[in-house]
Amino acid sequence: MKLAKSILITLFLVAISATSTLAYIEDSTMVMMRDSVHLATQIYLPDFRPPPYPVVLQRTPYNRRENDLTIVICDLFGYAFVSQNVRGMRDSEGDPMVFLTDGWGELKDGYDCIDWVIEQPWCNGKVGMMGASAPGMTQYMAAGAMHPNLTMICPILAGPSMFHHVAYQGGVFRKVLVENWLYGISTPWLIDTVANHYYYDTLWAQVDLTTLYDSVSVPTFHIAAWFDMYTDGQIEAFQRMNAVHGNNKLLIAPCGHGDAVGTLEQGDLVFPPNALVGEAELISIARNWYDYWLFDSPTGIMDEPAVQYYLTGDCNTEDTTLFNRWMFSDVWPSEGTEYVEYYLHKSGNLDTLPPATANADSFIYDPANPSPTIGGREFIGMDAIGYGPKDQAPLVESRSDVLIYSTPVLEEPMAVTGKIKLILYAESNRIDTDFAVRVTDVYPDGRSILMTDGILRARFRKGLDAEIFLTPGVPDTFEIDAWSIGHVFNTGHLIRIVISSSNYPRFSKNPNTGAPFVRDDPVTLVAENVVHMSSEMPSHLLLPISPVIPAQIAEFEALPENIAVHAYPNPFNSACRFTIENGQHAVERVEIYDVSGRIVERLDANGVAENLRLSGNSSAGGNQHREFVWNPDENLPSGVYLVRAKMADRTASARVMYLK
Repeated sequence: MKLAKSILITLFLVAISATSTLAYIEDSTMVMMRDSVHLATQIYLPDFRPPPYPVVLQRTPYNRRENDLTIVICDLFGYAFVSQNVRGMRDSEGDPMVFLTDGWGELKDGYDCIDWVIEQPWCNGKVGMMGASAPGMTQYMAAGAMHPNLTMICPILAGPSMFHHVAYQGGVFRKVLVENWLYGISTPWLIDTVANHYYYDTLWAQVDLTTLYDSVSVPTFHIAAWFDMYTDGQIEAFQRMNAVHGNNKLLIAPCGHGDAVGTLEQGDLVFPPNALVGEAELISIARNWYDYWLFDSPTGIMDEPAVQYYLTGDCNTEDTTLFNRWMFSDVWPSEGTEYVEYYLHKSGNLDTLPPATANADSFIYDPANPSPTIGGREFIGMDAIGYGPKDQAPLVESRSDVLIYSTPVLEEPMAVTGKIKLILYAESNRIDTDFAVRVTDVYPDGRSILMTDGILRARFRKGLDAEIFLTPGVPDTFEIDAWSIGHVFNTGHLIRIVISSSNYPRFSKNPNTGAPFVRDDPVTLVAENVVHMSSEMPSHLLLPISPVIPAQIAEFEALPENIAVHAYPNPFNSACRFTIENGQHAVERVEIYDVSGRIVERLDANGVAENLRLSGNSSAGGNQHREFVWNPDENLPSGVYLVRAKMADRTASARVMYLK
């Protein structure tokens, strides 16, 4: 994932380059793995404090050197940063293995790298990890290897299981993702390796963290996004790991992958300004997590609700009372969520009343003319099509090979928070086919905006590790996982599902022959697929419905007391404003230290200091805020300073960079 550099970070990098004084010490080495293969490794050590340091590790197939933002974060906040190219990528030796050597198999590159790090004199024995997308996946793999010195991880927009959450969904090859990514990292020959293992086997077990959730106790902050490629993998990882270990966090932002991060425009929707999760926000969130576990700082992050998510909704209104705002919960889905069955009816209705008579709908699926992908949880290879929440009405719903079912017009807002499932009682005249579903929010103007989708290959309806073919003409049961949303369908809207047997090229086409999977198989059959609706075969949509809570309750009532210091701008060159969140505690004094530990400024309870002054007080949600402005003495040198706020029984601190 690439995050656009903020003006603040760019100015900082320009400043340190102009003075030719790097704020870090850089080194490069080749680190040997257990099979004597050497991996290229870059090392960055803070230059403003002596070792040893806690270490933040990134393992990546991408450029390990050109990550200025990461260097600045680790240097400014006092961590050592180690960036390593995974096996066979860039300057690292060995053959590319697509994460197979990064976990807990015969080769354990992540484990071996941590072993090397903790042996270095500049490491204090604590190792955390960071990174988004592929570097996020190497974190999940390293967590599964269970090194005792891996102190915490923070995977961003990444999949915990290479099979279930990355290469295949519902047993169907994720064509556009796998092919474009492996071409993009110059390993196209690995596409067939992935395709040849089209059902779950021992190869995939080496890179499937889902089998180890009960054992992996490393504290984990899962940062996900509603329109990302790996959303449900991270949600499920949080649910299962936190239930056992109680030390996980989950954040779900309203964006997609790559260049969809840091923008309000998502697909065909434009969210209000409060939806923006940019660089500064991610830095602030991550810093509290890293400081808590690596510096033992009382940041208070473990006292906060475990889940923070953006509740999406109608983007045609500026009213964010019930949706398009941030929500907090200790669990996911949030308390009070209950599944409600919406039955499919011959009339095209979705209704809570089951069908009274036996009916069926059918459609023809021709692999030579598949239903096209329009939007969805993708990124690379989708430039011409577009990704995210896109309108399905013009090119998908107008086709004859789809079945459409909608609720009546909603008379009040309906919040759907959790995993959506479609239970189909269906049959085919072929021994294998696919069943795909799209879930949309239908606006009053007729736009049918995709919120999530899912697919299931019929031969894998009983499990992803064994092929059981259909008996033509005999109905069977299919449970299609449509992944999760946190969305309010507004008054005047409809909830709609679109059923087909393809969603191409997001997913590979099923040739309907039952043959072993081959990419772009030229041998195909046309299938007639039937969906049943009766009391004996009640096809239905399972919606996780939660209470719609007004903003003043959701945003404030459940929030814990926060204790923190925030600095802006940071770095700065003339004045810096500190906002101290002090809960209900009185701030006794504010002190500023240089890197040697010398106090350069102190403000007591009376608010008297030469260059540091109280500028205001405020409160929100029961938490008190005090604001201070620091204008450093002209004789004070450029460098890193520690701001510490002292209260009766706790302290909060922040590091700032002063550039003259």
